[in-house]
Amino acid sequence: MRNAGPGQVVAVLAVTLALAAAAPQRAWSSEAIFTGPEDDHRIDRIDELMTRYEELGLFSGAVLAAEGGEVLYESAFGMANRELGVPNTADTRFRIASISKPFTTVLVLQMIEDGKLGLDDTLAECLPDYSGEGADRITVEQLLTHTSGLVGESAVENLEDIERHHWTKEELLELVAGYPLASRPGQRYRYANFGFFLLAAVLEEVSGRTYAELLQDGICEPAGLTNTRVDVTTELVNSRAAGYHYYSETGVVNAPLIEMSFVYGYGHLLSTVHDLFLFERALRSCELLSLENTQDMLTADSRREPLGSSGHEEDVFRYGGSVNGFLSSTHSYIQDDRFVAVLSNVKDSRGGTLPSTFDVARNVAAILYGLEYELPE
Repeated sequence: MRNAGPGQVVAVLAVTLALAAAAPQRAWSSEAIFTGPEDDHRIDRIDELMTRYEELGLFSGAVLAAEGGEVLYESAFGMANRELGVPNTADTRFRIASISKPFTTVLVLQMIEDGKLGLDDTLAECLPDYSGEGADRITVEQLLTHTSGLVGESAVENLEDIERHHWTKEELLELVAGYPLASRPGQRYRYANFGFFLLAAVLEEVSGRTYAELLQDGICEPAGLTNTRVDVTTELVNSRAAGYHYYSETGVVNAPLIEMSFVYGYGHLLSTVHDLFLFERALRSCELLSLENTQDMLTADSRREPLGSSGHEEDVFRYGGSVNGFLSSTHSYIQDDRFVAVLSNVKDSRGGTLPSTFDVARNVAAILYGLEYELPE
């Protein structure tokens, strides 16, 4: 997180200092929300695009597009529960999968800013119950940057069976500790979900509080998030969408069960497109972290990506997630203060037929920029 290029830092600094406070909340409905100027034809084009996706059975979920800190378009499509005929609405809660990671990152950085944790602290120092290989060498910073050497979930045998079980924190610590390191700590980048589970465990150990309490006090309350929470599989949760898989041979079916305790810290949150917008506003306006740590977060995930079918590229920092039955992505266009969030509760299990949330978001972003995009056929 310390290796951002000078150009990136300057761009982020300019935008961060210029951001306004988060937009006020609104009353929700299942209809599209248009808050831009009446003559802004981009809004109509986004609605046309999303309606076409829905009519062709290519998308089920919610979409938000914002510019200059104001929501231009927000709407929901498809069904939150197909068996009961319950439609998705703007306040439907979706599993956001790996978009849970930036929430965990913010909580860790807040604890560092409070002097309760250090980037160079090792697992052995802040999580004494963890007995895995390298505990005395793996640092908090390496966990945040996926350079800890921990294995990914691909190394877990019988993953589909394991992820159906309810896991206590102690049981999951023992599971993760049982795998040898895939590389020496600090040697190379290797994406590892388990690193963020360990960070969640560190948060609870050091603070003496639950992740849910830290999330509420550290992020939800100051940013105004009212629909973001820890997902607990067995609890009754208002407005939680059901997840589905799509197969070309059989169509849409119920997604395989996943026990959310297994993805604790790295994929266990529920949220809405509007809450993700408010989170982005609060982050970029330095309401959650210091200016330095805000810059680090933005530049660490910054890249150039094409928009629509134009071939034109823009700087964007984005997050994405995938878990049984759900896909998610957020795209923040740093220099132009534009934002797109897409959450879906139908996942193309084998890929290639349904557009990903990244595909949808890039087409919506192309419309925001007045660039070419392709309507689905």
